[in-house]
Amino acid sequence: MKALKTKITAAALIFLGAFAFPKTEQTDVLHTGTGTKIANPIPDEETPGHWATIQELIEQQGKKFGFLHNWGISWASITRIQKQSGRSNFVWNDKLIGAYYELCTNNFLTMGHRISVNLFARHAVYYPYAYTFNKVKQVTTQTLLYNFDLFTGLKFSMNFWDWVTLSVKPGVHVLYQLHDKWHYVHLGAGLGAEAEFPISSRWSFNIGGMWTWDNANLGSNKRMRPFDYSWEYQAQLGFRYSKKKLNPKSFVKYSPRPPKTKKVKAIKAKKGGEDANGASAPDANSSSDGKNKSK
Repeated sequence: MKALKTKITAAALIFLGAFAFPKTEQTDVLHTGTGTKIANPIPDEETPGHWATIQELIEQQGKKFGFLHNWGISWASITRIQKQSGRSNFVWNDKLIGAYYELCTNNFLTMGHRISVNLFARHAVYYPYAYTFNKVKQVTTQTLLYNFDLFTGLKFSMNFWDWVTLSVKPGVHVLYQLHDKWHYVHLGAGLGAEAEFPISSRWSFNIGGMWTWDNANLGSNKRMRPFDYSWEYQAQLGFRYSKKKLNPKSFVKYSPRPPKTKKVKAIKAKKGGEDANGASAPDANSSSDGKNKSK
């Protein structure tokens, strides 16, 4: 019985001590490329509680496959020509303004050590704000006019000194436009060029353009007004935000912050020998009285 009483007393003291003197717990510290815990945290699996640098973050990401998202504003010019014999050609030109969104893969394929190859799909929505016939401005009779533009293909990129990335994009071009008098459907091929500059660890600014050579005689347009030549060129200004591809250098410098800890207040034991749950702790005197009675 003496050994049993000693064990019960030791267990009670350990149980009460665990509540009376708790250890300060530290939460799982997460770090991000922007220096904030809220914006897309990336855990540091190798060193828990460590606020990593940009270089360490890039090493942790490795060459994982993912997707990048680009968007911005875009301007376009479409030229359609109908050849005439013995007189000047008929030339139609449309000016359009709108927005674009581009979905691009990341780490799809690598050629050598510097050239990366990825797939991309660029979709733009335009409003034709002006058009001319033989350089003479025309007055539109409809208000609801629009243009849907799709350009998809391969993107060859090369990075220079971590400050600028130059890309060349050959691909297939598809266009649908509701014109003032006709519905146009184009199909052709084109070539795009782009330059990307890092703003911060996650944000990048890009500027670029594209030129396409199209067949404008798809559908019923071939019977109504066939064109002999058609081409389009576009210019764009946009941004890219990504947590999958961090910029090792940027104009806005990254300053890592120290890890934050969460302090837990100590839970004191209640009076009268009760623990935090309200259970009474074993009493040494009552245990000894019980022993005497048993004797």
